[in-house]
Amino acid sequence: MNEGKEIQVPQNADHEERKTITRKRVRNARIPEGTVFYPARPKPSIQDGGEKAVAVYARVSTKSEEQVSSIENQTKYYTEKISKTPNWTMKEIYADEGKTGTSIKKRTEFKRMLKDAADKKMDLILCASVSRFARNMTDCMEQISNLKTKNPSHPVGVYFETENIYTLDPDCNQALSIHAMLADWESDNKSRRMILSYDQRICTGQFPVSDLLGYRHTADGGFVIVEDEALTVRFIFLARIYGYSYDEIAEILTDKERKTLTGRTDWNGDMVSNILMNERRWGDLRARKTITVDYKKGKKMKNDGIRESAFVPNHHGGIVTPEIARAAHMMASSRRVDGVPDIRVIGTGRLKGFVSTHPGFSGIDRKALAELSRSVYSDEEYEHLEYEARIINGEEHSKVLSMDFTGYYVPHSAYFIGRDTPTLTITNKQLKFNKKCHDRFNDCANIEFLYHPLLQTIIIRNCGDGSGGFRWKNEEGSPILSFSANAFCTAVYEEQDWIKKYSFRFRGITRERGGKKLMVFFLDEPQIVASKTVKKAAEALSKEQRQLPSRYIPHKNSELYLNNEDMGEWRKRQAGMLYAMRKRRDSMVASLSEEDMTEAGNIADNPLIGKIPARKEIRDELEELLMLM
Repeated sequence: MNEGKEIQVPQNADHEERKTITRKRVRNARIPEGTVFYPARPKPSIQDGGEKAVAVYARVSTKSEEQVSSIENQTKYYTEKISKTPNWTMKEIYADEGKTGTSIKKRTEFKRMLKDAADKKMDLILCASVSRFARNMTDCMEQISNLKTKNPSHPVGVYFETENIYTLDPDCNQALSIHAMLADWESDNKSRRMILSYDQRICTGQFPVSDLLGYRHTADGGFVIVEDEALTVRFIFLARIYGYSYDEIAEILTDKERKTLTGRTDWNGDMVSNILMNERRWGDLRARKTITVDYKKGKKMKNDGIRESAFVPNHHGGIVTPEIARAAHMMASSRRVDGVPDIRVIGTGRLKGFVSTHPGFSGIDRKALAELSRSVYSDEEYEHLEYEARIINGEEHSKVLSMDFTGYYVPHSAYFIGRDTPTLTITNKQLKFNKKCHDRFNDCANIEFLYHPLLQTIIIRNCGDGSGGFRWKNEEGSPILSFSANAFCTAVYEEQDWIKKYSFRFRGITRERGGKKLMVFFLDEPQIVASKTVKKAAEALSKEQRQLPSRYIPHKNSELYLNNEDMGEWRKRQAGMLYAMRKRRDSMVASLSEEDMTEAGNIADNPLIGKIPARKEIRDELEELLMLM
């Protein structure tokens, strides 16, 4: 009847068969005759006998008087407790004061205790509660496990008295996990409460402040100056302005044994830098500059709008003025500058309107240089000067008709640059003088740098170590050929409308009067220094553009928009400058008197900084501060 049909076997047949076999084996199981059973030892307990070396761990999160008292009370309590237990011997008390329990990184005593435990120097650790041992659940469970398993033959247990948990008891794991989790939760909750508290305080104008070197905070959230500490702070700012490096200032403070806020007398450059950058030193207050993004790992970051913050200008009396602070900060990005230079503006003679400063100082820009130069002219003088500048630039024709060769142009001086020509090359970051410039100034060790933004002229002249000068030779006596001058070069490029990827070279014209020399560079007559990038760009120009004179490629931002109809007029402007203006300019250079060449000018306030003491005044005050410290 079933012939030719396959019999279906249930899919769980094997499984059912194995269960049947298992049941029979259990029912038929018998204890063999002579079997001996060995019961387990009693679970470990804090009351176990045997000699035990006992350590104590105590921690408080702040250094307040109340919590320091807590440490002392714990020490006294556990010393007495251990002495009253017959089989216990005090090993050591490990105490961390002012340390958070969310991480073990900064708990030096805790880490030392773990190392001693690994070296089998103790059998038992007493701790008041799980939260004192660790507020990080992961750290807590990990270190408890390490204490038990690091040396299996010598496990170290921890007894948490508040929770009555002994970690060598195998039944404690569940209770320990719960209490560790609660400690972790409480720490996290405390962090959230602190964030909310800061938000509320900032929004209501109760800005959190703390003591710092030179200040102590008051009950109403203000600051009072601590005069002796303020000497240190003021010295740091003035020394930086005068040209001392961070490390040099730190060395002086260490030699003078000046104390930090914490009482240290060994200083380093980072400590000096931190004092210079703290806005509270000049009277402002920035609340919540940084925030903690991971309180367990102690990770902090700049508060870039992530949480509530505030800035309060003129919050309290400053130890230094904001102007002195700005000057000190500008020194950070200045290269090869011996302190904040005095800025001088020449107000008389042929060099009227020239600004004397260090080109490597970062505290200058196009607007500031123009304002300084403009300050020595009357409105009528400056209007006429602007008119002549437009003629030099080819933006306007001369109205002089009686002069010979009126309307004629002369070639740019760039055509006459040769191997023996002294030159200045300006890049968007550097000034580069060739060796011929140094040869013209013989053994001069310092050079003064002058610039007239409207006349588009740079002058260098020999000088001593006075204001405005910068080193022309290094300590070995070799000429310095290049100077970092980011701020100055940026100002010139903006003023001249130059394209930043190009460099520009200028011919130097030397004049000497009474043993004094100067060299003039006219910035409206450049030779473009063609890099490989520029040469490739030139190859892509039209035939007409390639036939242009030395400015064979548009080098000004505005020239990028010239169309073919403008090209003829543009070529005429680039061919040279009006003969009349060249003659007038040459006459100005030729008629320089010895008095003109030595005119020092008057010290002016830097518009980017404001009024600060002159270098001599800073030097005198530094000497006075050193006497008082």
